[in-house]
Amino acid sequence: MIQRGIVVFLLFGVPGLPLSASEAVPRVLIESGGGVSQPVVVAADSPPRVRAAAEVLAEYLARIGKAEVPVVEGSGATGLAVGRAADFPELATGLVFDADDPLRREEYLLRSHAEGVWLIGASELAVEHAVWDFLYRLGYRQFFPGEIWEVVPELTELQVAWDAVESPAFHARRIWYGYGPLPSRVAGYRQWLARNRVAQGFRLHSSHYYEAILAANREAFDENPEFFALVDGQRRTTGNDLKFCISNPELRQLVVEHACRVMQAEPERDSISMDPSDGGNWCECPPCQEMGGISNRVLTLANEVADAINRLESGTRYVGMYAYNEHSPPPSIRVHPRVIVSATAGFLRGGFTLEEIIDGWQAQGAVMGVYDYFSVLPWDWDLPGRARASRPSYLADSLPDFYARNVRFHDAESSDNWGPNGLGYYVASRILWDLDEAERVPEIVDDFLTRAFGPAREPLAEFYRLIDGDNHPLLSPSLVGRMYRSLAEGRQRAAEDPAVRRRIDELISYTRYVEWKLRDEQGAALRHAHRIRDGGMVHFRGMWPWRQSQGLDWETIPDAWQDESGYTADETLEILENGIRDHPVAQFTPVTFSQNLVPATPLNLPEVPTGNLGDIYQRHGRQGGCELYTWFAQPGELPLKVTGGLIAHYRDRGNVHLQLFADGSPTDAAVDSDRSIPPDGQERRVVLRSSQQGLHRLELRDGGDASRLVWQDDWPMVLSCTPGSPPPVRGAWTLYFYVPRGTEVVAGFVDHASGQLRDADGNEVLSLAQVDAPGYFTIPVPEGQDGRLWQVERSRAQLRLLTVPPYLARNHRELLLPREVVQADRP
Repeated sequence: MIQRGIVVFLLFGVPGLPLSASEAVPRVLIESGGGVSQPVVVAADSPPRVRAAAEVLAEYLARIGKAEVPVVEGSGATGLAVGRAADFPELATGLVFDADDPLRREEYLLRSHAEGVWLIGASELAVEHAVWDFLYRLGYRQFFPGEIWEVVPELTELQVAWDAVESPAFHARRIWYGYGPLPSRVAGYRQWLARNRVAQGFRLHSSHYYEAILAANREAFDENPEFFALVDGQRRTTGNDLKFCISNPELRQLVVEHACRVMQAEPERDSISMDPSDGGNWCECPPCQEMGGISNRVLTLANEVADAINRLESGTRYVGMYAYNEHSPPPSIRVHPRVIVSATAGFLRGGFTLEEIIDGWQAQGAVMGVYDYFSVLPWDWDLPGRARASRPSYLADSLPDFYARNVRFHDAESSDNWGPNGLGYYVASRILWDLDEAERVPEIVDDFLTRAFGPAREPLAEFYRLIDGDNHPLLSPSLVGRMYRSLAEGRQRAAEDPAVRRRIDELISYTRYVEWKLRDEQGAALRHAHRIRDGGMVHFRGMWPWRQSQGLDWETIPDAWQDESGYTADETLEILENGIRDHPVAQFTPVTFSQNLVPATPLNLPEVPTGNLGDIYQRHGRQGGCELYTWFAQPGELPLKVTGGLIAHYRDRGNVHLQLFADGSPTDAAVDSDRSIPPDGQERRVVLRSSQQGLHRLELRDGGDASRLVWQDDWPMVLSCTPGSPPPVRGAWTLYFYVPRGTEVVAGFVDHASGQLRDADGNEVLSLAQVDAPGYFTIPVPEGQDGRLWQVERSRAQLRLLTVPPYLARNHRELLLPREVVQADRP
């Protein structure tokens, strides 16, 4: 896409300087009226990688200004000087770069002066960063991988005034594909990383590594079976998750020698991983058990390796490892200062939150990173709004929060699925470099929509609103229909812009995939994913290994697929028209209610039999817990009976964690909490106390192993059932909701068809088993049925209520409702 302009003046000052100081930065003319004002300059002895970066800058300036830009050799005193600080020793930048410091290799300077601009970096990588930042500031964008998603502005005259010293907020920044890219996608992916400064100056190795140690030292392990973990009385020497007997000093010495050999053979290497193989099967011998928790064992080995490799004559070296699974709980021993521990944002044990894991390891001296899950294919299946990367607000909140906790390394497991998550990946790339970008996410999104879609900006803004995870898109014919309709309008508006049309067509191909998944036609979805594989809208390479879990028994890609690649313009138009025809949108208007809840007792609702909550659990991948709302008529106690660990297989996830938050509290801290309930299937009594009255929020975290929560009869308590928070109930449940006076239709969404919906007189008005789930339902409210309680009976569905207050209670006495509803409907 070419963006045309006449004259562009760009003024960038050093952050924090007053405007007067920024105004003092010299303005330099780069190009004017098609004539070249400034050449690109390299030093005579510049290395090939720096010269290549200079050539790239010249190439793109020529495309932007429609004039050839020469690359010449010189001192850097004039022109656009591109190189390392060492390449231009005569330039008085006033800065001291240190390319030998692994944490400073990416620093660079962009500074205009009377005779040109300096693009000076500490390293060759930093020089490349400077070039792409220079072009970004001119309006260049590489939003997603591939030529389709590249935006090159076209400008007639260009002047800049810059003085910026840049370095990344996080030393290591990885956005990588959990199942890897297809060969056809590798080049574009690497280009995207480089052009968005996601390439790493510091390479942190933290992945599971015991297998590699074993493979490189197989003979020694075969001769010493005592090096393997003792499991059930036997040394476990075969399998995919082999562990070591870390209490064995000879084993530790073997690993130390292995690590030293690796680091000596690769002197440019910054780190080596000492993270265990995945899974369990840890050593049960008495000496290992005497070392303490699993974290102590893993850390003992990592500490000894860190000490050894830093005794080599090769500079500062690091050991990487995760705080993950059984070695996620904080250790009781100190961490070597050259060990970097990355806490994973999932699969934590011991009942700890991610924040507690980070704080606990840091208390033992750890340098911290975070391993997040932006998108994991078996979790989200490339569907709208399912992944963390689909929520720009999550990225804007979490990355600065990690940084504030002294996290300086960030690893994001992702997928090659730029249809649902591309905007999130792009936003993350901006924030990972510059935390100030977290405050500018709306502007970043607006820039994306404006530059990528031009005349189709408004309908494409609606498309991205529909798939934004913060809006909790509900997979349904209505959602697919709305997606197709917004793309159709965008395509019509961009009739004269082929580049925009191509991008919209890519998103149409993504919507077609969502359509196949909605229809549960897994074979068609996979075939379509293969056909559009080169566009990267969905991650075909990640899907193929999971085909059998989708009921597909193919061993190889079917012959009929081999020659299928993409769709013609006519085929795309046919998909679009059929998609609109086959997917009508829901014909009701959702109603928004406040969370300012109060007891429903003023409504004098009639007596109803008490329902059943069922068991509750913390949903997988949810960093928060299961939430209920309760009411204290006065300061006092909330007695509860709690059973943890109802799913025996998951009883290694720690005690049940209860927290009570008061709505009127001056801080965000819990007013009381409890962690005394072990996951053993036994009921225990807990009392939570509050010194405040009114609305409270009760949060339960159990790691997903399911819990049972019982409170005294008639104590106000409700579950929410909003689009973003369906009730996390396990088993069949029977609960009530209120239909306000004047409500004409009860509308909702279910993802599992079971149970019955009954009106206030107990009449069945809808069998949820007949709903085309996942999907919406609408029920007209008969005369006399409003202003009363309706019931959901014996349902296993995750219900969302969309036109009535989305709060479920066991009976009328326990019901809490939005204050505005109670005030409007009270007699």
